[in-house]
Amino acid sequence: VFDATSGQDGRVSLEVSPLLAHDTAGTIAQAIELWERVDRPNLMIKIPATKAGIPAITDVIGQGISVNVTLIFSLERYGDVIDAYFAGIEKALAHGHDVSSIRSVASFFVSRVDSAIDARLDSLGSEAALAVRSQAAIANARLAYELFQSEHASDRARTLMSKGMHHQRPL
Repeated sequence: VFDATSGQDGRVSLEVSPLLAHDTAGTIAQAIELWERVDRPNLMIKIPATKAGIPAITDVIGQGISVNVTLIFSLERYGDVIDAYFAGIEKALAHGHDVSSIRSVASFFVSRVDSAIDARLDSLGSEAALAVRSQAAIANARLAYELFQSEHASDRARTLMSKGMHHQRPL
């Protein structure tokens, strides 16, 4: 699948240790170690979108490593993830990497958003609150997709795509 789709699909993700979620340097070091150890072009390293993960995403992508960004719940954090991806591609270009070989996906959580919001709506207990149960996650996902579309249509993105960058696919 990887070969048939020119690297668009057929990728396998391997995550850095969850114990490193708040350790930027540790995440970077382990991402590089996993990338070198597996040594396959279809590998993506999973890095969480924690505050410490955001600069790690930029650094790892800047080293030519494909990244699957996980644990994205909010639109604000998703904006940070997109910016980290673009900044990583800019670093990779500055280091002479072929950015057309770098891929990234942004794994935006949907069901966990509803679980958290529905509990709050249940505690409110009003008819209006109960009427919108199980709708927050889909609304959040739609807004995330709008953010994806607008950021990937920006001048910055168009410039990077002209140099070989691929869209960071939202999942």
